[in-house]
Amino acid sequence: MIDELPPGTGAASPAGHPAQGLFGASFVSNRFHFVGVGGAGMSGLARLLAGSGCRVTGSDQSGGAVVDRLQQEGVEIWTGCQPDRLRGEDGYVVRSAAVPATDAEVQECVRRGFTSLLYAEAVGRLSEGRRTLAIAGTHGKTTTTGLTVAALRGAGLEPSHLIGGEVPELGGNGRWGNSPEFVVEACEFNRSFHNLRPYGAAILNVDHDHFDCFPSTDDLIEAFAGYLARVRPGGAVLLEESVPNAVLSSLRTDVRILTVGSGLFADIRALEVRDDLGRFSFVPVVDGRRLGRVQLALSGRHNMTNALFALGLAHIAGADLDGACRGLAAFGGVRRRFEMHIGGNGGTLVNDYAHHPAEIRAVLSAARKRFPGQRLLAVFQPHQFQRTLCLLPEFGEALAGADHALVADIYGARESAEMQASVSAHDLVAAIRQSGGSALAAGPVAGLVDVVLRERRPGDVVLLLGAGDIDRAVGGIVGGL
Repeated sequence: MIDELPPGTGAASPAGHPAQGLFGASFVSNRFHFVGVGGAGMSGLARLLAGSGCRVTGSDQSGGAVVDRLQQEGVEIWTGCQPDRLRGEDGYVVRSAAVPATDAEVQECVRRGFTSLLYAEAVGRLSEGRRTLAIAGTHGKTTTTGLTVAALRGAGLEPSHLIGGEVPELGGNGRWGNSPEFVVEACEFNRSFHNLRPYGAAILNVDHDHFDCFPSTDDLIEAFAGYLARVRPGGAVLLEESVPNAVLSSLRTDVRILTVGSGLFADIRALEVRDDLGRFSFVPVVDGRRLGRVQLALSGRHNMTNALFALGLAHIAGADLDGACRGLAAFGGVRRRFEMHIGGNGGTLVNDYAHHPAEIRAVLSAARKRFPGQRLLAVFQPHQFQRTLCLLPEFGEALAGADHALVADIYGARESAEMQASVSAHDLVAAIRQSGGSALAAGPVAGLVDVVLRERRPGDVVLLLGAGDIDRAVGGIVGGL
């Protein structure tokens, strides 16, 4: 067990300056303004800081359900750029990566003496004043972060957390807790996780995904190595046993390494595995200690691995592992991660964020076990033209594993007109057919409901997959099932 607290873990806050006391010396003001507060990470951080007693305001261009919830929780938010509404001095203005430093609200904050920070920089500062447990990897970060919070709560702790998805049972995507632990999803995009200073760092897997950031596999491995180089003295690293050893190249010599996997010599592994229609139970072994059987509520074998990582992080935090196991068993999952909906006529839809071939394969595998003998209709919205182009054969092979696939138009983000012209949904349909699958192009998401209900056969399970705006079609499809 590793139980040393990192330097700067905070005590009570001095009057009038909650941020300084709660986060060590990371922040010297309790005043925060968020520009682009409606984003997944930004809204979570705003919620966490407001819950800690800080004075938080924000603005967003489009508003929506996320902004509505923050307002209901007491955070003052306005729509559009309104610099004249800003109040206070010597605070922090936090902006999403999509907001330029020249934004009028950002500039007004700077004029008032605010320090301007990107979201990743603000999270990095927060991580310096807490016992931070960070979860990185191409796949599974959000669910594993949620499982880790659930495990720590099961052990009687109250961690703070930032999660890249909605988890209502944990208080949403961000929450302030009174324990020193801070559980955070560590994103590799734009090397954001290089801002973190974790005490415990996990890498679930290393797979090529963000081709705009990492042109080569070597670039990707270098980024993960840089993440591990930031682990605090005396801390620990959890690695899935297939992760390349090259990611350890910059690791401090006083940081402990624990492996997670199915191999006999893995430090954290599962024994006596049982499969109940795709929901797994197992006996965990953590650093030589055999624990009681855990029955997961989540579907898919991959979630057993995610749960082992959560137990390993609880171990690094010095938590009671029996209680942590109870927390894992009670965890109901993250929104849009194998999220099931049942229609009025008994039809089933599974809504999932899967947007990479490896994730699609995992969802299909879980669905085959959860719904044995039923036909799987995969409805996929590709996310980003460059990812689709670079992984086109892999996407084709993965989606050929469904009984029939419908491919919506590609959801583009941050891409040039030239890149958008390089690949289409029709190309992916051809790749699926080339891999032996059945597929049709389904057009825009706006017309997806009619296409799905026309193509669906009685008894089909509909799998709605993608990281864009495909979940807009959930209600309409479920209404027809």
